[in-house]
Amino acid sequence: MSRPTPTAEEVEEVLLSARYGELDEIKEFVDKFGAESLGPAKDERGNTVLHMCCGNGHLDVLDYLIPLVPKELLQSTNEAGSPPIHWAVSNNHVGCVKALVELPEEQGGGIALLKQTNAAGRDAFAESIFAGEGKEEVSGWIEGYLYKIEGGDDEEVEGAQKPSPASGEDEDEEVKVIEGDEMVREEAETVDELAQKAEGVEIKE
Repeated sequence: MSRPTPTAEEVEEVLLSARYGELDEIKEFVDKFGAESLGPAKDERGNTVLHMCCGNGHLDVLDYLIPLVPKELLQSTNEAGSPPIHWAVSNNHVGCVKALVELPEEQGGGIALLKQTNAAGRDAFAESIFAGEGKEEVSGWIEGYLYKIEGGDDEEVEGAQKPSPASGEDEDEEVKVIEGDEMVREEAETVDELAQKAEGVEIKE
């Protein structure tokens, strides 16, 4: 017996459930429509269920979704060219970044996710630097992971120039915003707004 196809409203609801960490509602969606309905679910800006849970740090939702969605969804980009891992990076959600990267490559994880660039040409480490103050934890984890996998390069992490202040200078130099990069900057602000809204949402047990 074939399963019903979710309506546009039901797709919107499962995306909101991923955004707010409502795991039970996501499970109900899967029970009714099947896991195969999760992959095509996107909002008007191309964001998937993985974007939503990564952007708001819902690791339990991410852990549930990863085995159910096509592995290609881990690298699926929205209209701004950002994959889900970049949303986790932008909000300093280290747990979600680790869950994606430490997933075996044959399941869609691995270092390839850190190397993937967005529309502005930034990989995950460069995005963490661009995101600015408050993202030091995720920057440090990514840098350490790359060092462990690729070996040390004190001057440059592939895909991103590491800060290298001159001796004696203040290392807390302000991150420069690339002029004309309005699209990505607007997206980062949108992700922050989503995260702030999510903080006040009561998650159902």
